[in-house]
Amino acid sequence: MLFNEAVYAIFLPAVLLLFYILPANRRKWLLLGASYFFYGWWDWRFCSLVVLSTVVDYFCGIFIAQSDSTSRRKSLLSISLCVNLSLLGTFKYFNFFVESAAGLLQTFGFQSNTPTLNIILPVGISFYTFQTLSYTIDVYRGSKPERNFVDFANFVVFFPQLVAGPIMRAGDLIPQLKSNHEGTGQDFSEGTLLIFKGLFKKAILADNLASLVDNVYGNPTGYGSAACWFATYAYAFQIYLDFSGYTDIALGTARLFGVRLMQNFNLPYLAVGPSDFWRRWHISLSTWIRDYVFIPLGGSRHGIGRTAFALTVTMGLGGLWHGAAWTFVIWGLFHGLLLAGERTLGLVPTKGQIMPFPIRAIRILVMFHLACFAWVLFRAPDIESAWIILVKLVVWEDGPIIGRRVIMLTVFCAILHLSAELWPRIREWQPGPIVQGALAATTAYALIILAPESAPFLYFQF
Repeated sequence: MLFNEAVYAIFLPAVLLLFYILPANRRKWLLLGASYFFYGWWDWRFCSLVVLSTVVDYFCGIFIAQSDSTSRRKSLLSISLCVNLSLLGTFKYFNFFVESAAGLLQTFGFQSNTPTLNIILPVGISFYTFQTLSYTIDVYRGSKPERNFVDFANFVVFFPQLVAGPIMRAGDLIPQLKSNHEGTGQDFSEGTLLIFKGLFKKAILADNLASLVDNVYGNPTGYGSAACWFATYAYAFQIYLDFSGYTDIALGTARLFGVRLMQNFNLPYLAVGPSDFWRRWHISLSTWIRDYVFIPLGGSRHGIGRTAFALTVTMGLGGLWHGAAWTFVIWGLFHGLLLAGERTLGLVPTKGQIMPFPIRAIRILVMFHLACFAWVLFRAPDIESAWIILVKLVVWEDGPIIGRRVIMLTVFCAILHLSAELWPRIREWQPGPIVQGALAATTAYALIILAPESAPFLYFQF
């Protein structure tokens, strides 16, 4: 089920009404059933994968906490890792590794008839896999396990953040789900505004930018440098508006149930460098790979060389997490090298550091364009297409240009990135019911008149 589908506009109010009608001790069962219904609406068969991960990690967590044997604790953790990563590897990466191996063999003159699997990637498998893995790893490190199965299951499948995050930690989400909190008036006010804000970002802005991006990136040889530049800028804002729009809806929906999810974005295109960018972009993933990949690889404890290596490997794996293609791996490695270079050159900004405005502006501009160059790898269908576009971004080539409407929309999205994100930070005023109603009506009208055909959120594919 998509947040921008008409069926969700029926599903959410129905669940919300039942939630507040039912006694407090029944609400967790309602959320669990609603979450499985939400996920199973797309394909009910994949609910079995979520159930398997839930059962395995629930019992592994309990047995790890009960055991005093280091070897047994490691074995139980290995079971959790193997089950979850095997599911993720089979559905998401099996064909990628098989085809890559076949291509390598052919490079050396060997013919290979390799088998592939004709399977569909389950929506959200990367997100809930990482969420459950963090739980068992944390229990292995000393955190207390959750002994109530329903509460743990709700942690895994809580529908607002099930399919595209933010990736929550058990210590942050389970206590909220167990407490049976009700949403306050402020929760309903701010949650509703977040939902409409997210719908506007996704349906009005991101989906309209998609046509330009798809045309140019689908046929890069047919366009000149100007079109490639505008398509790249457009994609930078499309993916931000699409993913942050989803996150806004997820956070807003959770607030209606009295649950606060973590922020996933913080003005990423105002970052002054690579490390600042990853403190602002997809925060739940960047903190996850920091805590469970970068630090175990040595973090920054063993000199600059080891740190640079850990950063590059960590971001390479982060790229692979996004998709089973070499373009994603190279995208991750590129960001890893940026982080390593920043650390090596001593350019990482310190906490509370005040930069002169000209220097800050230049660093923001440079980092934004480095991120845009990286987005080319992220969006391009293959390495060849990415290379064509990157060359046209550097070496000017005349060709067909895009319309004025697309240019104006791209500029408008850039302005929105600043205004829509900054306005809550520069005022204390909270809109009342009349203003909220007007905003809701305006957004609904815009969705009907301006929104193109409903499209899945970009991060659903990961």
